[in-house]
Amino acid sequence: MVDGIVIIGCGAAGATAAMQARKFNRKVSITIFNSEQYSQYSRCGLPYTISGKVRDTEDLVLTPPESWKGLGIDARLGTTITGIDAKVHRLEYRGAAGGGTIEYDALIFATGARNADPPIKGIDKKRVYGIRTIPDAKALSGEATKAKNVVVIGGGVAGMETAEALHERGVHVTVVEFLPNVLLAMVDPDMAEIVEEHCRNQGLEILTNAAAQEILGESSPRAVKVVRRDSQEVLEIKADAVVVSTGVRPVTDLAQKIGVEIGTTKGIKTDERMSTNIKDVYACGDCSENVDFVTRKPMTMGLGTLAVRQGRVAGINAAGGDEKFPGIVGAKVTKIFGLEIASTGLSEELAKRFEIDVVKGSVKGSTKPPYYIGGKDIKIKTFFDKQTGKLVGGQIVGTEDAAMRLNVITMGIQNSIDAAGLFDFENCYAPPVCETWDPLVTSADAAKRRLKG
Repeated sequence: MVDGIVIIGCGAAGATAAMQARKFNRKVSITIFNSEQYSQYSRCGLPYTISGKVRDTEDLVLTPPESWKGLGIDARLGTTITGIDAKVHRLEYRGAAGGGTIEYDALIFATGARNADPPIKGIDKKRVYGIRTIPDAKALSGEATKAKNVVVIGGGVAGMETAEALHERGVHVTVVEFLPNVLLAMVDPDMAEIVEEHCRNQGLEILTNAAAQEILGESSPRAVKVVRRDSQEVLEIKADAVVVSTGVRPVTDLAQKIGVEIGTTKGIKTDERMSTNIKDVYACGDCSENVDFVTRKPMTMGLGTLAVRQGRVAGINAAGGDEKFPGIVGAKVTKIFGLEIASTGLSEELAKRFEIDVVKGSVKGSTKPPYYIGGKDIKIKTFFDKQTGKLVGGQIVGTEDAAMRLNVITMGIQNSIDAAGLFDFENCYAPPVCETWDPLVTSADAAKRRLKG
């Protein structure tokens, strides 16, 4: 019998867990704590407040504080958990209104992740920002009105989206990426090169295979010292402000203190019910480790789509239900200067890491028939397990319709479709919309022929 649930964290995972627990169990007491002053908001929308595509940062708040009362949920914002006694199921907390204790029957960690700042000298200077919170986005919006030059350290999704946003505001932006290409956590090098060329054509400067070593200046930046990794050439790139976007780490401090097991990816280890090794303790979202859908190997991935799905499972189970999370496929998409970049499942690099031999179907096509004016170039890669023939991943780059095609690939992965099955997929057709043989289908045909060989 569950009488009281406590949730630590009010991001996408924690908020979803609270709502789903309430939907499943109308009587259980639910309390949610958040160290930030804000209720649930969309972190993915932060760069777009800088560009103005989102009018105001407050528009990102998905669950206004007053909504929690209507749901019968006690939301304590700006409140930090200072201690947990797992033996007696009691938490200690402190906020602006003071401190106290609360008891629980089920506990959910939805503590998210924090920026993983690299060891760069001068990173603690003024006008050096992350892009993780509403205050970060507000500060960068202010920089867009006064900074002439900004260096973005890190060419992942958040870094590239922030670079685009600042560029659109008229700021000269240079992206410094340590790896040989940007977005390598998302796509393979050949796809990343398409993105880089597109961004450079828009006026964005990108330095890859380059290490940012020091932020130069007195109290605030004047330049960033960068060393090219291949030639060891030292550069000083002008910067009035710097954005550091070099990834995140799961926040697991509180969980570790009560003996919750941490997995190999440094996230809180969970099973298909989002349960930890401690009875009635769950974890979900960016702080948690689950398994890759294809390989069943440990994985953590900071996606809002995963956070809400894991939160749903954790919330229902904490409230007395029995839901299961199927594993992480990792479907993701972004759009930079009008170019859609989408990927799902295993990349070539992940396949190597997990020791899976894959066969690739790679095609360049058009989103419309060649006779119809306005078709856009699109590149699609699909990956199939060489042993089983099953679809295990895909990547798409193009200026339209990448996301919907990617969703088809993700559905195929989740339903164990093989190359022949994807080739037999009956896509719709009309000249203003798509081809009779969609490029997605022809990529499966290319792989199917290789699999036979």
